[in-house]
Amino acid sequence: MGCRGARGRRAAGARGADRVTGGCLCQGVRFELEPPLRPVRVCHCSLCRRSGTLAGAYTAVPTAALILISDETLTWYVDENERERGFCGRCGATLFWAARGRETISVSAGALDGATELTIEQHIYVEDAADWESPST
Repeated sequence: MGCRGARGRRAAGARGADRVTGGCLCQGVRFELEPPLRPVRVCHCSLCRRSGTLAGAYTAVPTAALILISDETLTWYVDENERERGFCGRCGATLFWAARGRETISVSAGALDGATELTIEQHIYVEDAADWESPST
């Protein structure tokens, strides 16, 4: 990943007030995102479903705009489609995914702190939704 890691981050005084923060349930992973954030896409593919949710809801930023503040429990898994999925190895929270070769990283919208003013832009892979689900389009 091309994000700035916890050990190489900028000095605290350099952080902008407009940055969006987020993290996992146990706080083992904390991060900041430099705006702008892409509107949310809700993914109904089987890989997102198997990551522990009905569907994955992700915003995205350029990879360099993800600043890891704490990554002590961050674990990466490479799935069958060569996408890297970042999650907390302690609490299991799904946090990131990135397709190799892209210059953006998707960030779980549910992992963001507080109000973000994000909106849902699109539902994707609706045709792959579980048979018991009725996703909006």
